[in-house]
Amino acid sequence: MFNSSPSASTLFFSADRDHDVAGGSSRPFRGGGVGGVGDGSNGSCAERPLEFAPAEKVAVGLALAAVTAVTVIGNALVVVAVCVVKKLRQPSNYLLVSLAAADLSVALGVMPFAIATDLTGGKWLFGEAFCNVFIGMDVMCCTASIMTLCVISVDSTLPVSEDRLIC
Repeated sequence: MFNSSPSASTLFFSADRDHDVAGGSSRPFRGGGVGGVGDGSNGSCAERPLEFAPAEKVAVGLALAAVTAVTVIGNALVVVAVCVVKKLRQPSNYLLVSLAAADLSVALGVMPFAIATDLTGGKWLFGEAFCNVFIGMDVMCCTASIMTLCVISVDSTLPVSEDRLIC
């Protein structure tokens, strides 16, 4: 009738536990609980931010900056190519330009601030007002990119479906 084993909340979320014992081995507890309950978080996120050594910060910063730069350059080239080359100005390529523009907005409006936040151990340095703007931009730009991918997949599927209906 009563379960004598400890509940999941006492096993993983106990404030006085430093280690989680699983399978007979002891490993450091890395969160996974509710924010602010014994996991050292600030109450808004269950994950602990990564702490980097100075040399690691430089390496991670350079790698993330390179990814951002490649994203900006690649998507800008797509937009410019479709705008400049007359043979590329076709309705199906307009969807690719829309996707490139959405990804460009992520690369310019979201990625730099996310990188800075990651490198400072999860500390937001840009003020509370811009934090709300950033969250809005993040959601809006990523959703635009995802929805454009959905439209591209429907656009490429419709001609195949129409051919099957005719046969």
